[in-house]
Amino acid sequence: MFDVNEATERLALLRDWFSGFTRSFSFTNEDDQRNISLKIKHTHEVCKNIRQIATGETTDGSKVLTAETIGLLHDIGRFPQYARFRTFDDRISVNHGELGADIISTEGLLRDFPGDEQEVITYAVRFHNAFSIPPTADSRKGFFLRLVRDADKLDIWRVFIEYYSGPRAERASAAAIGLPELDGYSDEVLYHLQRRQVVPLSKVKSLNDYKLLQLSWIYDLHFKSSYRLLLERAYIERITAHLPRTDEIRKLSESLKEFALSKGSRTPSSEQ
Repeated sequence: MFDVNEATERLALLRDWFSGFTRSFSFTNEDDQRNISLKIKHTHEVCKNIRQIATGETTDGSKVLTAETIGLLHDIGRFPQYARFRTFDDRISVNHGELGADIISTEGLLRDFPGDEQEVITYAVRFHNAFSIPPTADSRKGFFLRLVRDADKLDIWRVFIEYYSGPRAERASAAAIGLPELDGYSDEVLYHLQRRQVVPLSKVKSLNDYKLLQLSWIYDLHFKSSYRLLLERAYIERITAHLPRTDEIRKLSESLKEFALSKGSRTPSSEQ
């Protein structure tokens, strides 16, 4: 039988572990430390997001706590990734989702959790950054994986809006994965968006392309609550404000808002 006090205590212990784990990746170099601090804050914001989405989609307190545990652990692979490679680009370093799942195992982080919960949490961490939901995800795994993917996207939008808006000297250097800041954007990237497709990272050639890729994630949100948060935070307008002011971008912004509004007004997905 689920014990909310035990589950809450397990999560509190994991928060303590996370604080100690991330402190071990402190740097004297200001730029390196800014990149680490970025991921610490990101993790805490994802925890807030996933709790909001989960409580909007289920009344089961045990599922909300499981979701928040996944949010806390989803990016633990980022810290050793950066320490070793000085990048957050999985393409030229390691898959941080797989690394995070390996850390969960080697550190025995979930040893006090029920077996089925251990499996769901580890699975969600391993695949939260996959291009799409793997076919191996059953209904329960898929539910939690969709939760963390939505929560992650919602905060990545915040991170990059702050990146685009802030002074260049204060930007976390690893955030934009070394993309050139060109004036235009690729027709091929826009083509995917116009067809309501998620843009593959392989098609991205510039920072503007990357902004469009991030907007394409709107087509890969899964919950009514996620679309509501997207609209409440005006992320579409705030990202497109940093793109060229063309008729194509204006029409795209309008189309994305219409899509998000239609999704946000639908009946929530069935909880698993």
